[in-house]
Amino acid sequence: MKTLVSNLNNAQLGYYLAGLIEGDGNIWTQKTIRSYKGRLNNPQIMFTFGKKQKPLYMCIKEIFSTGAFYDIKSTNACRYTISEKYTLINIINLVNGKFRTPKVEYLYKAIDYVNTVHNTDIEKLPLDNSNLLSNPWLSGMTDSDGNFHISLCGTYGLTNSINKGRIICSFSLKQRMLDKSTGLSCVPFMTNLANLFECKVNYKGENEIVFVVQANSKHQLVKSYFDKYPLMSSKYLDYLCYLQGLNYLGKHLTSKEIVEIQTIKNSMNNNRIFYNWDHLNNFYK
Repeated sequence: MKTLVSNLNNAQLGYYLAGLIEGDGNIWTQKTIRSYKGRLNNPQIMFTFGKKQKPLYMCIKEIFSTGAFYDIKSTNACRYTISEKYTLINIINLVNGKFRTPKVEYLYKAIDYVNTVHNTDIEKLPLDNSNLLSNPWLSGMTDSDGNFHISLCGTYGLTNSINKGRIICSFSLKQRMLDKSTGLSCVPFMTNLANLFECKVNYKGENEIVFVVQANSKHQLVKSYFDKYPLMSSKYLDYLCYLQGLNYLGKHLTSKEIVEIQTIKNSMNNNRIFYNWDHLNNFYK
């Protein structure tokens, strides 16, 4: 336990995990304290992710020395679940006061449970309103729900005479407008994130909002944050590609450069086949 507690004293890890949970994670507390067999129904902290991201969650499992992985049938997804009493309480204390989204209601239910069943006295802290640039919360959220893209717009060919297009590099983050379980609005925290990068929240469909950072003058804001608080999923590799793409902005591309940028673009996101996880050596711990 001493090593675990030492790791859990790291506030940066808490901010990162809070963002990761508030993205594709969840804290699930059952309505009944015990199962029909009399076993305690401890809350579960769950992370759902694409199977290619498993090295990140294996790293988290190594830190906490507990948890189980489950493949989700008929999908390319996997789930990592933590419910062991002491680790559950440690993680709750670690992320308490660092949530920024409606999912804080799930955290509060878990706190009510452990206070009642495990005789703890954890205070339900309010939503975090600290400076977003002061911690890696957004890195955790981005590892769940963010994306980096490179687009070739207009006309591009392998002869300079017909190159009349431009390159667009972008960072985006998408959320539901209303949280599915609580019905609470995600617009306030998404607006704060958009303001951070000096862009606007866009409404897509009935229940989807997104902000996109793509103006050339705003890329330094993105780079400044993620260089300071690195991503830990394979999106870190997409971020490196995004940085490469920035070198081509505003240029009249040569045939060689067109091939270079197409190669970079075609190695990102779902097209990625090469993965290097050396960046996990710098994980928040």
